[in-house]
Amino acid sequence: MKKNTMNQTALKIILVDENMGRSAILRRALQDKGHEVISRLEESENLVNSNEITHADVVIVNADIPDEAVFANLRDVNKTKPKPIVMFTESSEEHMAGTAIKSGVNAYIVDGLEEKRVQPIIDVAIARFREFQALKDELDATRSQLAERKSIEKAKGLLMKHKKITEDEAYQSLRKMAMDKNKRISEVADGVISAIELLG
Repeated sequence: MKKNTMNQTALKIILVDENMGRSAILRRALQDKGHEVISRLEESENLVNSNEITHADVVIVNADIPDEAVFANLRDVNKTKPKPIVMFTESSEEHMAGTAIKSGVNAYIVDGLEEKRVQPIIDVAIARFREFQALKDELDATRSQLAERKSIEKAKGLLMKHKKITEDEAYQSLRKMAMDKNKRISEVADGVISAIELLG
């Protein structure tokens, strides 16, 4: 991402829209703001495998009435190559908006593709995306810490049982092995568990 002349971040955008005329209008509006449409796809099914998805900062989907296939394709993107996603649609059905959000859409806009609104909508989508990614990273880190703690506790228990030692001695034993092997204590714990379980 680079700064454009209006001191705004220039974005690389993928546009998904089967309507060529409508996408040409949106492309011009985006270019006027200093952004670059690096790819226009007629259908979302090619999105996750497109070469440009890696380089894109934002994905904009224009779908009059999005179907399940569109949402499935967006879920794939969200799982493998998450990006801020904006969806413009004609459908105001409540369940559709819910499905869109669950599929990774950060801004779901009904009946409102006005050029002057595009930039603020993109800004909101990026902000929501970053907030969600930060929460996801935090959750992943917490889960990882819990798994590591569980592994250490299990290894301590196995060492206490097999070596007839105290909990503190078991922990110190794990700690020493980790220092000797220059590994994290959780990695050593996993090794101890595997070795003891292998011996039965």
